[in-house]
Amino acid sequence: MINLKSKKIYMISILVVILILYFSYLNFFKTREVKLYFSDKQAQYLLPESRKLKVSNLYQSIVEELIEGPESKDLEITIPSQTRLIDIKLEDGTALVNFSKELKSKHWGGSTGEIITVYSIVNTLTSLEEIDQVQILISAKKIDTLVGHLELDKPLGFNSKLLIQ
Repeated sequence: MINLKSKKIYMISILVVILILYFSYLNFFKTREVKLYFSDKQAQYLLPESRKLKVSNLYQSIVEELIEGPESKDLEITIPSQTRLIDIKLEDGTALVNFSKELKSKHWGGSTGEIITVYSIVNTLTSLEEIDQVQILISAKKIDTLVGHLELDKPLGFNSKLLIQ
C-alpha cells in the first residue's frame, strides 16, 4: 500500500510536469511583432515592414523572413533568394549570423546594393532590444567585404542614415 508521503510526492511530480508542459506550449505559440527592413523601389533606402513571428527560434525566423522578401509590392528584396541561413547565435549582445556562400556569390553587386543588403540584416536584428550589433559570416568565417565596398570584418550597429526621415 502506498503511504501518504509517497502520494504527495507523486501528485506534486504530476503537477510540475503539467505546469512545464503548459508553459512550454504557451511559449511555442507566443508571437512577437518585429520590423524587417527591405529596400525601397529605388534601392536607396530601407523601409520597415512589420511581421508577427513566433518567439521560438525568433532570430532564425527573422533572417529567414528577410531572405523570403517583403510582402508589400512597394518594397524590394535585399538578400539573394538562393542564400541560406546556416546558423545564428547571440553572444554578449552581438548576433553572429552565418550565411551560405550564395549571399556573396549570387549578390547583384554595387556599393549601394551591398550597403542595402548588409544594413537590411543589421538594422532588422539590432531593432531588437537584446541585439546591439551584428557580425556577418559566410560558411562560419568572417569576411572582409561582401562585394568590395563595405568592411565587414567587425560587427556593425544600426544605421539610421538609410531610413527615410
